[in-house]
Order: sequence, then C-alpha cells, then structure tokens
Amino acid sequence: MTHGAARIAMFDSGLGGLSVYTELRSALPSAEVVYAADTARMPYGDRPLGEVEHFARQMIARLRPVEPSLLVIACGTTCSAFDASGYVPPNLPTLAIVDCGIAAALSRSASKRIGVIATAATIASGIFERKLAGACTGVQVTSVAAPALVPLVEAGVWASHEAEAAVDRYCEPFRAAACDVVILGCTHYPHLRTWFERSLASGVALVDPAQACAETAARMLAGYAPGNGSLTVEVSGDPEMFARRAFELAGVRAAVTRQIDFSAQVE
Repeated sequence: MTHGAARIAMFDSGLGGLSVYTELRSALPSAEVVYAADTARMPYGDRPLGEVEHFARQMIARLRPVEPSLLVIACGTTCSAFDASGYVPPNLPTLAIVDCGIAAALSRSASKRIGVIATAATIASGIFERKLAGACTGVQVTSVAAPALVPLVEAGVWASHEAEAAVDRYCEPFRAAACDVVILGCTHYPHLRTWFERSLASGVALVDPAQACAETAARMLAGYAPGNGSLTVEVSGDPEMFARRAFELAGVRAAVTRQIDFSAQVE
C-alpha cells in the first residue's frame, strides 16, 4: 500500500538534532522534514526531567498539525524524561534516538564494556544502563555526564581547543575502563566526533545513534510516496543565529526558518 508523501517531524533542544537530520536526509532524500528546536530554553541537560517533558510535549503539540508520517525524538534528555514518566506520544508513529543506539552498541562491542556519554539529566536517569542491561546480560556500562559540551556546540566553538580539552577530560573514564564502544548519548556530541576520535584509542568504536535512527526511519517509511525534500525549521530563539550556525556546523540550509513560541502550545 502506498501512503502520501513521507513527512518527518523531529525536535531537539537546539543544534544537536542536525546530526540526526543529516543522517535522515541521506537515507530519505525526498522526505519532507519539519525540525523544531527549543533554543530559547536550551540546554535541557541541567533541567529536571519533568520540566523537560513539559517542554517536549509543547513542541509535539506544535508539530502535530503537519500530520507527520513519523515523529523523531532527536533529544536524549527528552527520551530520558519520557522513559521516566512512561509518556508515549499518542497516535503518532515515534522513533526515539536513545533506543536507536542500544542495538548498534551491543553489536559492535566484543568485550561488552560500553561507555555512554550524555547530558547530566540523561545519565542521572539511568536510561542507557537499564536498556543495555535489559538487552544483554553481563554488560558493563561506564557512564559520564558531560554538561560542558552542549553549550560549546551551541556557542559555535565546536572546533576550538576548549572543546578538544573538554572532550579529552570526559573520555578519561572510558580509557580507564577499557571500553571498546562509546555511545554518543546526546545528539550534540557527534558534532565533536573529531575530538572523541583523537581522545580515544583507535580500536574504540563510536556509536552515533543517528545512523541507526535513519536506517530505521527508512524502513518505517518505505511505503510512502516521495516528498519534495523540503526542510522547515522552527526555533524558540533567534532564527537568524540558528540558520547561520546550522550552515556552519552541518552545511544545512532550510527553506524556511522561523521563530515560534512553543510555550503557547498544549499537548
């Protein structure tokens, strides 16, 4: 059965979701994408999970009217918030970025010593530890909260010595634990991949859940007709700043980038 045009609604606190968008665009070049970014209220990683859930549900309410074929939660902290409360967006096919990294990490780990780096809220929630332990007996997880990394990406200094030093500092526990896989548990972190690769041993596999997310999305949308390949971006903060950083960081240009007050939405 052929459906209408493939349309993806996705959201994140800010620029991090661009790592997911680029993978989705590679796998689904004709899909229509609407990207919501809560840049006025980011970072989410230092906020209580209940507050993060409230913000995320406001963005979902904003995205519902576009009638998406698929909703992508491109924010690890939001996944943690929803997991903690048990909330599932009703009547929307949904793909959560955290779930996408679990199988990929386990398939690439020979020693079952897996590192996870994510926001403070995500690490405190224990979502990766629970899901990895539930999927594989005997897995050893080393978790690191990295609160400094999202602000560095959002400030546009992802290529700086400051970013390199921060990543190296956060990777020390993974080196000490001899992890053979490290999951980049926040969608901002793949933008710092160069520094992770430099800091970790050459045999350590970096897992970007965005890649698995895109592969799964392509399977889920296989029955849909091609769309027009458009990208519309809605941000709660400065749209010009987001557009400039999106191009500098990922070479992404949206057909439309506009400012939206997500707080006025109700889910």
